[in-house]
Amino acid sequence: MHPFNRALAFAALLITCSAQAQWTFEGDTSATWQQAIARYQRMDSLYTGAQLTVIGRDDDGHPIHLFILSDGSGFTPDSIRASGKNILWVTNGIHPGEPDGIDASLMLAQALLDSDQLMGLLANTAVCIVPVYNVSGAINRGGHSRVNQDGPVEYGFRGNAKNLDLNRDFMKMDSRNMQAMARALAKWDPDIYFETHVSDGADHRYIMALMATQKNKLAPPLAAFMSGTLIPGQYQWMEGKGSAMCPYFELLGTTPAEGLYGFYDSPRYSSGYNALFDRISIISESHVLKPYADRVNATFQLLLGTLAVMDTHPKELRQARDQARRYTSTAKEFGMNWTLDRTAVDSLRWKGYVARTEKSTVTGLPRIRYDHKAPEDITLAWFDTYRPSLHVIKPKAYLVAKQWEGVIQRLEWSGVPLTVVARDGKRMVEQDSIVDFTTVPMAYEGHYLHGRINTVRTVKQVPVHAGDVLVPMGHATDRYVMEALECRAEDGFFAWNFFDGVLQQKEWFNDYVFEDIAAGMLQRDPVLKAAFEQKRAEDPAFAASAWDQLTWLYRRSPWMEPGYRKYPVLRVMD
Repeated sequence: MHPFNRALAFAALLITCSAQAQWTFEGDTSATWQQAIARYQRMDSLYTGAQLTVIGRDDDGHPIHLFILSDGSGFTPDSIRASGKNILWVTNGIHPGEPDGIDASLMLAQALLDSDQLMGLLANTAVCIVPVYNVSGAINRGGHSRVNQDGPVEYGFRGNAKNLDLNRDFMKMDSRNMQAMARALAKWDPDIYFETHVSDGADHRYIMALMATQKNKLAPPLAAFMSGTLIPGQYQWMEGKGSAMCPYFELLGTTPAEGLYGFYDSPRYSSGYNALFDRISIISESHVLKPYADRVNATFQLLLGTLAVMDTHPKELRQARDQARRYTSTAKEFGMNWTLDRTAVDSLRWKGYVARTEKSTVTGLPRIRYDHKAPEDITLAWFDTYRPSLHVIKPKAYLVAKQWEGVIQRLEWSGVPLTVVARDGKRMVEQDSIVDFTTVPMAYEGHYLHGRINTVRTVKQVPVHAGDVLVPMGHATDRYVMEALECRAEDGFFAWNFFDGVLQQKEWFNDYVFEDIAAGMLQRDPVLKAAFEQKRAEDPAFAASAWDQLTWLYRRSPWMEPGYRKYPVLRVMD
């Protein structure tokens, strides 16, 4: 047997032999936020290897806690790293209507503290648990917001006090929750970020779906460790516990039999955001239609299995992260705006149910019913390769004018090294002009998100003022910086409306006045006149509109405001 397999088997034997029944969740009731914090406070008071602290505030003012399990290595990132340990970070209740991880993490913490054998899993790893991240959502309890879900009896609500989905807030950081989370993650820099959820979607025989950071988006050394060591170990552990697990998936059609593809975790999501800092993200997605106790126990086992792999391969994980950070800091360019490669197809063994189509008694139209009396084991088409649709060369630095303090704050919260310009001067830079873009018709998470952004880049000398901020490249945060500051990035700050002020033209003209000025422009500039006549000849709607023609000329005149549609984040290349 491979040493890795022996170690996992030994760890599994330990938990089986150490009062297994004690670490089995029963019932259909989830702990409230108040009950969970009280239990963590009690563990803090009873055990020297545990500490409960506060990392920030929810939008409603309630504290967001962090519970640290460290077994003799202190309770700060520096002391834990000095002891040679890696860090596993667990976030629960980002969607409080999916509370499985809240109860599973309580069980995990108690098990690690009570069992000498299980405490051995902390020899190479410290565990940081956020008991409930969306506190205001957790306090907003009820039993009718998750119509698809089999228990618990009561649970929290997905939106927080501002009705924000916190798992869409990782780049824009609108909530106080995420502002606190960004600072905490920058401080602790966990090696593996683990977040607990419950999956909706198709019916099947798996209790757990595993969503990991999209492998193609990670730096190669870290992708190799995740795909070659961590995930196989997690599957082996879950198989040994009788907890069937599959990859987290989306449907290509209406049922699994038509094929599945891997979820795309753009940087707005926790897993996509953490990937930008060379952290592996694991999202547990217990199946919504399984009984609550079974889901909690499966989440508990996946947490234990993750710890077991980390305990078996501490040096490999540490080396993979070190190599990934070096890769990120020295890379010349990065890909972004990824799309699914439908030519890269794998096969996936699938344990599902036959999906039958029948007439709906509600609508009278066809509906799908998964037949639990007809389990099926089939092989499906599986697509899980993504390719970047955009490659961007890394500049020497970015220049952000001091008035964009919201952008600068978010860079600071995420731990990005910044340099404040000491005196006025000039720099040669690249600047993007925004040619066109689309905007969603309805508000999405408090914003009108831009997409399909096209730009034209020019090189120019610009004034730089004391207090402006340089964002130097050559750091482990480079990929995050580029995803945040590049104008065309799908989850960048431009897409999330941080710079919408530059999209509005502030000054206009009276047509009867500008007519004579426009005529003089065309008379003096034959190149402009030729372009103008070509536009009139090629665009009948333009030729039929006097206002459009005057506007076209106005925007090419000295009277046009220079900042219109000029992206204000500048790329320093010298």
